[in-house]
Amino acid sequence: MNPFQKKQSKDKDEIEDEEAEPRSQKLNQFFNKITSFGKPKEDSFGEFRQTPLMDLIERKNDIVVKADLPGVTKKDVVLEIQDRLLTIRAECLNEIEEGSYIRRERFYRKYEGSVNIPVQIDEEKATAKLANGVLTVTLPKKTDPSIVDVDD
Repeated sequence: MNPFQKKQSKDKDEIEDEEAEPRSQKLNQFFNKITSFGKPKEDSFGEFRQTPLMDLIERKNDIVVKADLPGVTKKDVVLEIQDRLLTIRAECLNEIEEGSYIRRERFYRKYEGSVNIPVQIDEEKATAKLANGVLTVTLPKKTDPSIVDVDD
């Protein structure tokens, strides 16, 4: 092609369409990334995996972790503590009602999330309670045997 040859001009609408598509795809990808935290991720049809929303609270003698696990019963919760990392796993099975669904948004759901514990804890004395869809895990701080308090 001759570099001095006049290029065919494109229609204004053609140019806008070509520019708009990649730009809109990039924007969609960007917003999907920043808004997906804590939202369900589809594993397969009808099954969702979600990171539970968690609070980590430090008190004088213990650490408390609260996690939202709506629809979960205590038999469906698994807690694992390893190297100051608390992992919470839970499953929520929704019953299938008799009849034909016109609309169905509640499916089988998995929750999984981990949180680093910032201090040494006594794993043997950890307790957990599930009430109204909120899991509360209490992790007593480990007392340092090398530090001795001196009484007056």
